[in-house]
Amino acid sequence: MHTLSTYAELLAACGQDPVVAHEVGPQLLAPPISGDGAVIFRRESQLGTTGAMALGSRAAVQALLLRPWRSTPGWERERSLTLPRAAQEALTALGGRAAGEWDWMMVRPGDLRARALPAGVEPGPIDRDAARAFVAEHHSARWITPRPVAETWIALREKDGQVVAVGLASATPSGDTRLSSITVDAAYRGRGLGWAVTQALTEVGFARSAAVVLGVERSNPAGQGLYAAIGFRRVHEFVSAILPSAMS
Repeated sequence: MHTLSTYAELLAACGQDPVVAHEVGPQLLAPPISGDGAVIFRRESQLGTTGAMALGSRAAVQALLLRPWRSTPGWERERSLTLPRAAQEALTALGGRAAGEWDWMMVRPGDLRARALPAGVEPGPIDRDAARAFVAEHHSARWITPRPVAETWIALREKDGQVVAVGLASATPSGDTRLSSITVDAAYRGRGLGWAVTQALTEVGFARSAAVVLGVERSNPAGQGLYAAIGFRRVHEFVSAILPSAMS
């Protein structure tokens, strides 16, 4: 087990993994740790929080996590961990508690399956406060990135100006685009508005980056199916967890 000092070393250690390439960026939040064919690094989530993420094969991730990585300077207080679901049994040995299962997905320009907008709606920008209020009212989780970089909200409006869907495109630390807070008014679901607002946001993303990424909960199969149909590819299946104090 050894620490890495540069973003280039992290990219090499994870085999240019898309999460590192399109989300992490060159400003490392903690010294990455490599060993047993796996790597641990700190990542900023779409909620603005930071936590450890482990990448590698099931056996490699389990082996590295069972080493004393939280005694490494910069990691002593780490309580958040995301790892491949295939390696989830390592949480038992660590005394961790699973907090949520989700998939990391991405799309590149050539893979986007664009289609015509539903009749009677048009995409366009929306004021951040109005967008956030819409999400707070209509999104079941109400998760909104607190301080997004390059914050761009897009809304779908009917001809009378009624907002029926919104979503956020923001920049990851690597400079790529992350989508979040995609929300459709329940009264208007089933009309293809989720596809339309996601497509509009993705096109905004492609105007400023080579890849667009998002996270979707495992408990949201409709969202998973929608993003896959648009062209997003599932790259990782993750579980996020809370760890006990390293001193416990």
